[in-house]
Amino acid sequence: MLFCLDHAHRLLKGSAAMSYQRESDNPVEYRLFVGNQTLHIIFDRKQNWHGYIIRPSDGVEAAFSSRSCLEHVIEGLLGRRAWTQYRQQVLTMIDQFQV
Repeated sequence: MLFCLDHAHRLLKGSAAMSYQRESDNPVEYRLFVGNQTLHIIFDRKQNWHGYIIRPSDGVEAAFSSRSCLEHVIEGLLGRRAWTQYRQQVLTMIDQFQV
């Protein structure tokens, strides 16, 4: 399991199509589809921007404790190349999340 407690924001550019869907309201869950990968994001209802992500393809799980940490964990799960390509779209979709 990966853990992220804090991370400095890094600026990268990229562009490509992707999507997400809300899975449930309690707890708040989203599926984020990026390239050929799916990430299942589950938010802890007790604290904003706390929760964990599961990458179903291999069962890797990572916890996050802030918005910037969530971004860092997604970067780690997607890989640097995919993150560089999809970063702007991921951040736009995260802005739409209701946590």
